[in-house]
Amino acid sequence: MMKHTPLDIQHMEFTTAFNGYNRRQVRDFLTALSDQTEEIMRELQKLKDELGRKEKRIQDLQSAELELKRAVIAAERIGSEMKQNAKRESEIILREAASEKEGIIKDAETRLRDARYEIARLEREQQLFREQFRGMLHAFERTLDKVPVMTDGVDKEKSQKKLESSNPSTSSSV
Repeated sequence: MMKHTPLDIQHMEFTTAFNGYNRRQVRDFLTALSDQTEEIMRELQKLKDELGRKEKRIQDLQSAELELKRAVIAAERIGSEMKQNAKRESEIILREAASEKEGIIKDAETRLRDARYEIARLEREQQLFREQFRGMLHAFERTLDKVPVMTDGVDKEKSQKKLESSNPSTSSSV
């Protein structure tokens, strides 16, 4: 079947027959039909243009949707990687902290052991000093017990000399 344009309809010629159609009525009808067809064709072209714009918009939206999906996937991947990196980093920090804690504890234990050793050494020295000091005090006491108590100055000098000769570690004054 052949498509007719509004122009084809407008210029259509009919053959005349006896008692044929009224040319004026046919021409008016064809003109009206041509105008309607032209309007329909303009509307159709408008709809086709709008359809083209809509299809282009759909294509643009689909492209944008695809890009958005890619961005979401990339963001999820990056988020996942960030979580994994943060977890690894926290594990490293925890291991380092545990190692540092162990070092601090070992250092504290070493210092405590050294301090206890030093305290024990100082206690032994104190005990030894006390024993030596006690011995020295007993020696002085025995020496004092041997010295006669005199009231006159001559005998005191003899006693002093005797005291000095019996204990060489004492000084010359009492």
